[in-house]
Amino acid sequence: MNHRIETLPTLSVVGEKREYATGQKAQENIFMFWMDFDESGKKHDLLKLGNERLPGLLGLCKPLDNGEMHYLIGVTSDDTNTTWQQTEIAGGRYIVFDAEGPVPSSIKKAMESINRYILPSLDYELRNAPFFEFYKEGEIRAEDYITEIWLPIV
Repeated sequence: MNHRIETLPTLSVVGEKREYATGQKAQENIFMFWMDFDESGKKHDLLKLGNERLPGLLGLCKPLDNGEMHYLIGVTSDDTNTTWQQTEIAGGRYIVFDAEGPVPSSIKKAMESINRYILPSLDYELRNAPFFEFYKEGEIRAEDYITEIWLPIV
């Protein structure tokens, strides 16, 4: 699986958030969150707020110490006077993996491979910060669609 190292400044993100009791519950329900979001018609309004630092939609995962997982569908934005929920992507280094294929199956397969095989074999330590999926423009159901998975590293 292709990967690279990127460095980001701290970025402000606005969007819609859902909270899940566990990471497992998040995995089971994030796809439905995206479906609800798409059907709501909010996507166009949210994309208008984007500052193009990461041009596209983000799926930001924030695991909490108590086991909860917060997930935000958002865009990088400079807009602070918004009714959307706000959070930050922590500045620093990230290891970025390309998950190729239709969403969500490509992401599920990639995360299993990353956690089970790739991360243990690489000499990188994850840091305690939110990680995210980056969805660029394109047809997310296409066999050649690439979703980027950004994991914060020390």
